[in-house]
Amino acid sequence: MSEVASAFLIAVERLPRERYPATHSFNSAFGKLHRLLQTKLPPHLFPLFVRLRAFCIRQVFTIETRVHINPTFRLLLSTRIIPPGLAFVAAAGSTVYALRYLYVNALDLLTNLVGIAYPAYQSIMCIEYGDEATEHAYMPENGVAATPVLDRALGIDAPNLNKKQWLMYWSIFGLLTTADHWAGPILRLFPMYRVAKIAVLVWAQHRKYNGATWLYDTFVRPLLPPPSSLDQVQQPHERRTSVDTKAEVASVDTAADEQPQSSFSSLLVSSVWESGNGLEPPPVHAHV
Repeated sequence: MSEVASAFLIAVERLPRERYPATHSFNSAFGKLHRLLQTKLPPHLFPLFVRLRAFCIRQVFTIETRVHINPTFRLLLSTRIIPPGLAFVAAAGSTVYALRYLYVNALDLLTNLVGIAYPAYQSIMCIEYGDEATEHAYMPENGVAATPVLDRALGIDAPNLNKKQWLMYWSIFGLLTTADHWAGPILRLFPMYRVAKIAVLVWAQHRKYNGATWLYDTFVRPLLPPPSSLDQVQQPHERRTSVDTKAEVASVDTAADEQPQSSFSSLLVSSVWESGNGLEPPPVHAHV
């Protein structure tokens, strides 16, 4: 466990400082504390301190990765007056305040944001890169998965490109949105309905649980017919389709065989009048 924590701390040192200033600031503070306690702590407590340091830095790194979308954080970093640590605290505080405001005054909007924002992003990534990720997820030349070492050490996960997960998730979201039609009676019976809905949506979309996939494999797939029955249904249809196709090809060939004969006969008739055998061509009536 301490080896994983040490690898994470080494990977943090390789992060760009201009993009992750708070992570580097907290890491430097823990480094100074580590050097201060190096002569005072017993040797058997150093692995525990390394794990504690790695845990704290990982939480800061995770929050900072997500808080980069916060305009307050980007504005504070662009001024270069406020220290990065304070900018991080201000951005995190503004995010918490916004979530609290939405929870108190616009819980429906918060529910929709939780249920749409992240799944929409993952669905777009799945549409664009799902097939490529399936083809190139494994690199046979070096025998390891195609994941950068830095990302593995930092715990950065690749996008969830499982199409079954997101197709089933949007079905669940649509079902819950339909249930909102009866939100009034449900709220009278169960006042925490909105909070429970947010919890279900997070559980269904979180890559650690993949609740949508679990629901599909547990409840939906057993209700579907086996693939062999679908093959039996498709085979007669394919036979009828092939017979109809052969009949259409035969009719086209017959029409093609008859067409040159009529054209050739018309050419023969015109050549008789042009041969000069004493026969006069039929009179041509001029229309005035």
